[in-house]
Amino acid sequence: MKKSELTRMLAGAVIAGAVLVGCSSTDSDATTEEAPVEETAEAETEVSSEETEGAEEFNVEESAAATQLQAYKAITEELAKASEGQEVDWELASTTYTNDLQSAVNTVSGDLDQMIQAAIEGGKNGEIEGIIAKQLVDKTTQSYFYQVQKGLQKETATALEEGNADAAKEAFEQIKYLSTELFIPTAVKRDGYYELSGGASLEENINAGLAAQEEALNAGNTDEFKVFVQLTDKSIYRSYYLASNSYAEKIATAVEEGKEELDLQNMQAEAFGFYQAIKGSLSGGDEEAATKLDTIFALDQTNAVDIDPEEVSSLFVKAIVGKVSGYHEKAPVSLEEGNVTDARVQSLEGNMFLKMIEIELVKALGEEKAAETFENAEAWFKAISEENAEEAKTLSEAVLAVVNEL
Repeated sequence: MKKSELTRMLAGAVIAGAVLVGCSSTDSDATTEEAPVEETAEAETEVSSEETEGAEEFNVEESAAATQLQAYKAITEELAKASEGQEVDWELASTTYTNDLQSAVNTVSGDLDQMIQAAIEGGKNGEIEGIIAKQLVDKTTQSYFYQVQKGLQKETATALEEGNADAAKEAFEQIKYLSTELFIPTAVKRDGYYELSGGASLEENINAGLAAQEEALNAGNTDEFKVFVQLTDKSIYRSYYLASNSYAEKIATAVEEGKEELDLQNMQAEAFGFYQAIKGSLSGGDEEAATKLDTIFALDQTNAVDIDPEEVSSLFVKAIVGKVSGYHEKAPVSLEEGNVTDARVQSLEGNMFLKMIEIELVKALGEEKAAETFENAEAWFKAISEENAEEAKTLSEAVLAVVNEL
């Protein structure tokens, strides 16, 4: 994909021009959100095409990610019978989870494993309504797959850095598979609900991120790959955030319409399941806000009828602003230490988190002030990429002055 095409795909997004302007800047280190900086001594590695010759053809349909996703689909298809008033084979769901998913889920998160097991067992013994159990299993497992995606991103970057083209491309193919089969369909629903299109579309931003990553991967450009991870990852992240937030809004509407409690709990279960994907990360922005959100979405701690969408939105914004501020602190430090790629990754992460609350920014500040803030954020990324610390500091202060008003 040519850079002009990527610009078109990202038109309207806060990071569009800035990402491309910074493409020529390289360094040896990179970070990913929710993980400490891992120092590496290796410079960017050119991957030789000769390494791929004679390699056995990789079939993504037979990969671990695909096998696990098929198990997830088999489970949710069985549990979906509950919403149709049909009898659910809970033993089948339990066995499939135990045999094909549990070990992998538990390795990533023991908490997610316990939640999924409890939901299946609760549905099986009648302690949890079948439709509620289905949503808890479905959305919590989707949160697991988000973590799988993050792991595959790191795996791809590591393989690329080590010059292992085959391993890098195989891991990345699994990311694309999960995106096509799971993340993008979820994002499309958020695009529809919030009327996001063009450069604001989650679907477009995920696809643009994947395209930029693949271009860097094919070029053997480790540093650019690490930077572009943020386009894909944080667009998926935003999808999960907006999913949870939207269910709080839908619950309030359903209460006004006099819907039954079971309907409200069904939506609350969906919000809870999606939230598990980003809860840990948001704690890094504001632990109190993140914990409160978890409590609000938990069916055993909050009655659905009492969920206030304005409170939910405010808590999300508070935690996300904390993430933005954190990256505005980290990026200059990395730049000062000479870790330009780290700084670029961190500044792009900060901008992607800023993009997450675009709707709230426009509501609070108006379109003109919000647009100015995004322009400053884009210029900040550019200044970081060009190693202009003084200009970056001025632009950072301008951005933070605005977001701290929220």
